Amino acid sequence: MTTTERSMVIALFNDENQAQQAVKALLDAGFSSDQISFTGHGTPHGLLAGLKSFFTGEAMSVGGAYDDLVGRGLPQQDAQYYQQEYDAGRSVVAVTGDESDLQEASTILSSYGGYGAGQRGTTAGTATQQPMTDTEGEQRMQLRHEELKAYKQPAQTGEADLRKKVVSEQQSIDVPVTHEEVYIERRPGSGQPSDTPIGEEETYRVPVREEQVNVDKQQVVDEEVALGKRKVQDTKRVDDTVRREEAEVEREGDVDIKGQDTGQ
Repeated sequence: MTTTERSMVIALFNDENQAQQAVKALLDAGFSSDQISFTGHGTPHGLLAGLKSFFTGEAMSVGGAYDDLVGRGLPQQDAQYYQQEYDAGRSVVAVTGDESDLQEASTILSSYGGYGAGQRGTTAGTATQQPMTDTEGEQRMQLRHEELKAYKQPAQTGEADLRKKVVSEQQSIDVPVTHEEVYIERRPGSGQPSDTPIGEEETYRVPVREEQVNVDKQQVVDEEVALGKRKVQDTKRVDDTVRREEAEVEREGDVDIKGQDTGQ
């Protein structure tokens, strides 16, 4: 922004539609139509049609804008730049107001593609990336700050082994078995005569058997044990000290400083 007798910020636009969007944003932000002026090429339409012209009638001719701008208090170099851009087909939007108004207006105009004399030497496509204000004699200091940025890398925290071992234990099972036993019963005789002489010896043998238990073992699968790994999402808080730069104004002599963050 170039400061004139009446505080004003001036922006150039490559496209009249961008200028119209910027004017609408200014009106939505609370600027009145009396504070906004516009000059383009051709017949204004939409919101632009209701605005007053930035240049006087004489400035509409080629080369006339330079004298008009110088008459408003712009430096000759800036006036020549605006003259060249206007003659090249650019549209001009100007906003008047106090210092805080101009700061807000400058931000709005820049966001819609507006640029000023401070961007001379840059293309219209890149001009919006730079601040549009161009105060005469202004010196700028960039204030920076540090931000924490975290990055992750895999790190081994341990390992797990899966193996098996043989454990012996005593087991008992009950098995039903059968065995034979000898019994003797006395029963009454038939009373019939016998041909066997008395005293002749007789011996009878009765074999006795039993079931014996033999133990055998076989392998049986009880269960399966699986070992693997899966990712589990967690959150860790990291802390560190960051620095930032702050502006301090030191006065020597009788210096009048206006604006925000002046330490007043």
